[in-house]
Amino acid sequence: MSTPEHALSIPDLIAKKRDGLELSPNEIQQFIAGLSNGDVQDCHVGAMLMAIYIQGMTEREICSMTMSMRDSGERLSWPNYRGIVVDKHSTGGIGDKISIPLAPALAACQMKVPMMSGRGLGITGGTLDKLESIPGYQTQLTDEQIVQLISNVGCGIFSQSVKLNPADRYLYSIRDVTATVPSNALIVSSILSKKAIEDLDGLVLDIKYGSSAFMKTPENAEVLANWLFKVSELLGMKTCCYITEMNNPIGYCIGNALEIQESLDLMKYKQGHSADLEDLICEQGGRLLLLTNKAQTIEQGREMIRDTFKNGSALQKFHDMIIGQGVSPSIAAQLISNDEKAVQSILKLSDVTHQAISTQKGYVQSIASFNLGTIVQRLGGGRLKSTDKLDFSVGIRLLKHVGDSVQENEPWAILYAPHDASKRYPSFLDDLNSSLVVSLTPVQPLQRIYKILT
Repeated sequence: MSTPEHALSIPDLIAKKRDGLELSPNEIQQFIAGLSNGDVQDCHVGAMLMAIYIQGMTEREICSMTMSMRDSGERLSWPNYRGIVVDKHSTGGIGDKISIPLAPALAACQMKVPMMSGRGLGITGGTLDKLESIPGYQTQLTDEQIVQLISNVGCGIFSQSVKLNPADRYLYSIRDVTATVPSNALIVSSILSKKAIEDLDGLVLDIKYGSSAFMKTPENAEVLANWLFKVSELLGMKTCCYITEMNNPIGYCIGNALEIQESLDLMKYKQGHSADLEDLICEQGGRLLLLTNKAQTIEQGREMIRDTFKNGSALQKFHDMIIGQGVSPSIAAQLISNDEKAVQSILKLSDVTHQAISTQKGYVQSIASFNLGTIVQRLGGGRLKSTDKLDFSVGIRLLKHVGDSVQENEPWAILYAPHDASKRYPSFLDDLNSSLVVSLTPVQPLQRIYKILT
């Protein structure tokens, strides 16, 4: 395609950004369009990404980039459900299974939740990977299947289809090999372009900080959260940003099949389920109900979500959702039953277990989520390269959490490991045992939420 006389060439656009100048909306649209029409080559993309990484982008540029990426493919539309279409996105963490009970809980509150999710990145587990530990669960849906699922059930958790936001997939693949992933401008445009495709009435963003998060400090997380919030406003999306702690795992379980089990325990409201997990889900779900005026206060919103766990309506929506995404009705029925043997026969865990033992008496001060995430990844529960096949049976079940008392020689975690664990990761037991920090004096329960932008 020929370039209009008044337009800059692609190398000129790169040079303009390299020199720290602002690109116009038309220039950004020209570059993004060039990804599909052949005007832009891989070398151009790498150079432009590095220029953006070094020079940054203005709010207007990020907004233009986001809209151009959003418009690079097809978009979802919900004309019959205005005011009730919502979603949530997390920057990723260890044991972060919030989306799995949240989507059906919101659907049980009469919301529509087209949740486009991702796979594991580094040591952080991916929502889609966890759901694929359920036999038959399909993450790749056509646009028609998505519309049918959201219309009939109210929620779905699926991958980005080839027709939705192809520019983001292309740019991310180049970012990954050009050392330009940690750019706030590129992170914001990537996250929000995917969410803008969904035609949302409300969005919650969970930006995590800590040793096992992308952002290491709350200050860095707040910078990213502010960018996300500002650009969301420019795009006309009602958004709330949470900045939350990710030095310690969320809930009690880490690993694909284990996290589905823990999600089911919450939706069944079983005794001993994780209050940490429940509180985060009720907070973020309640916020979405407040954003869309389905709750008058955040307190009311939290209780509306909590009630779906207590009365079983979220569990039923989960049952209907997984059937809608390919799981057989018999497996779905067994998963939501109280027959633990049936659940465990479907979500198979490794029969090789190792206990982590506390070496002293006291109170749990911290549990190093980075260590635990690394152990699960290295033992096959996560990917070291994109082509790796996951071992859903690997995981860690915590028996203690921050603030709990612990005795000397008391087990505080169980590792479900592959038979060749020592070969895969020789120091896995030492790293597991060193992940617990015990205080001699009482420790307050973990406060996850650092700040809320609304």
